[in-house]
Amino acid sequence: MVKKKQVFWSVLTVTVLLCVTFASATATQQKAIAATQNSIISYSVFSSSFASIRQPAEFEPMQGALIRYSSSDGFGISYEIIAEMAEDVNVVTIVANVSEKNTVQSQYQSHGIDLNHCSYLIAPSNSWWTRDYGPWFIFNENNQQGVVDFTYNRPSRPKDDLIPAKYASNQSLPLYNMSLVTAGGNYMTDGQGIAISTSLVWEENPGLSHAAINQMVHDYLGIQTYHVVPDVNGEYIKHIDCWGKLLSHDTILIRSVPPSDSQYDEIEAAVHYFENQTSCYGTPYHVVRVYTPNKQPYTNSFILNNKVFVPIMGDQWDGDAIASYQSAMPGYEVLGFSGSWASSDAIHCRIMGITDRYMLYIEHIPLTGNQSSQYGYDIQAEIYPYSGENLIAASTGVYWRIENQSWNFIQMQPLGNDYYHAVIPAQENGTTVSYYIHAEDASGRSENHPYIGAPDAHSFTAYGDIETNSPPEKPQRPSGKASGKIGMTYLYSTETSDADGDQVYYLWDWGDGNFSEWLGPFASGTTTTVQHSWTAKGTYSIRVKAKDVQGDESNWSDLLSVTMPRNQIIMLFVFENMERWLPRLFIFLNEIFNRVGM
Repeated sequence: MVKKKQVFWSVLTVTVLLCVTFASATATQQKAIAATQNSIISYSVFSSSFASIRQPAEFEPMQGALIRYSSSDGFGISYEIIAEMAEDVNVVTIVANVSEKNTVQSQYQSHGIDLNHCSYLIAPSNSWWTRDYGPWFIFNENNQQGVVDFTYNRPSRPKDDLIPAKYASNQSLPLYNMSLVTAGGNYMTDGQGIAISTSLVWEENPGLSHAAINQMVHDYLGIQTYHVVPDVNGEYIKHIDCWGKLLSHDTILIRSVPPSDSQYDEIEAAVHYFENQTSCYGTPYHVVRVYTPNKQPYTNSFILNNKVFVPIMGDQWDGDAIASYQSAMPGYEVLGFSGSWASSDAIHCRIMGITDRYMLYIEHIPLTGNQSSQYGYDIQAEIYPYSGENLIAASTGVYWRIENQSWNFIQMQPLGNDYYHAVIPAQENGTTVSYYIHAEDASGRSENHPYIGAPDAHSFTAYGDIETNSPPEKPQRPSGKASGKIGMTYLYSTETSDADGDQVYYLWDWGDGNFSEWLGPFASGTTTTVQHSWTAKGTYSIRVKAKDVQGDESNWSDLLSVTMPRNQIIMLFVFENMERWLPRLFIFLNEIFNRVGM
């Protein structure tokens, strides 16, 4: 009897220990168990020597979109959204098996969706929230695309947690395991080393210090600055995409509510925080707002290249929400779609963008504010074709214009190490200069910076460079003899003033088909004298104009009419040689001429 009791207590003890062990299993262990049930996950070695990790932003070039279908609950998004995406990119649909694939393909065909832009990932899954569990893409030090696999913060959905590994295997991409519990809806990055999450990431990783989390996202994602901020919505999900969204490198959209809303102070505190943070451009973030008085999920949108998919609710605020996006993202096609949306769940949650693995990447810190240079404005950028193809030099450059005039193009020149530059000419003080960078490569890709190009071009103001210049005043009417003899040289004078005090040059029109060179420079307001002679009888209208040292010219002066009445060239020739031919006659005529004053 004692022995039986001992056995009983031994079995009970083992059972309790096993229960405790399973109850305390981490999400990472659950992933391993799920992986064993399906297939072995093979992770690439993430070397500490990787010094150039870059995680692209949502607003960078995308080659596709990842969605999920289940026979039990469908897609989570409408066929209209799928068709719109398939116009431009490859829509990858997660299906459990070949039967589901055939069902989806039949539905796509019946709804007019371009099947040439549709493919499938056959893998079991638990839910349609591909944003939360889908693969995070990086470019490693070899400029090759890879997938970072984190631990999905929903341990009750182990199949979802395996999707990044399934996708990486399907696409033959290296897979790296980052031991961080999180979700894609609580993470956004600008593609240049800055990321944002709510403090949920701290709560879900109690065994990691804040410094350890920062180090992890640095090592695996290339994040230099990780903004971890309080959740402002006060809801259970605590995801950043429920109230904020990076629209570009320096612009963030944050929801707004009436002052009477219980979360008003928290939301405005977030606005204040980001307005005082520095973007990757070195400038404060530009915070734009979308009005959500009834917890509309307008921030839960999806950017896919030049399109923005915005959830709409069928109420009076939808139009204002669309207008907010159009104002903040000029040149983009902003599209509203209805669906089974909630304040914590809409389009962004249900679609994961697939980064273009061969994108043509342009990194540039734009010129902003007042820019001063006597030698022009140097535009530099790193331009890298991940395709490995060559840039098309003649098509890679800077488009620029002033004061909304026509665009000019300057081809960029290589500086080495994938850096290029072009110089926009110096402009007059106060001139608004707009520009964008354009690049093309031999893979057929064509990209701009900013992404949309001309409609949202960078701009700056020329300051302290070339002052606004005024041309000289119209010169005075020439003064000098109004009649004379051909062959004789006469002096003529004029003067003008330059409002800027610049030195001036003069150009004379002698009325006989001859012009002087630009003579000078002469000081403003001083008289200048030149000489000229005519070789034929007639009446000549002479005039003069001025230009300053900046190159601006005056109008022509009023005319001075000069008459040359008779031709005395032969007579002068005879008289000048008479002393040698007929010396006595020369003495006689010379005496007469002197007496009559000739």
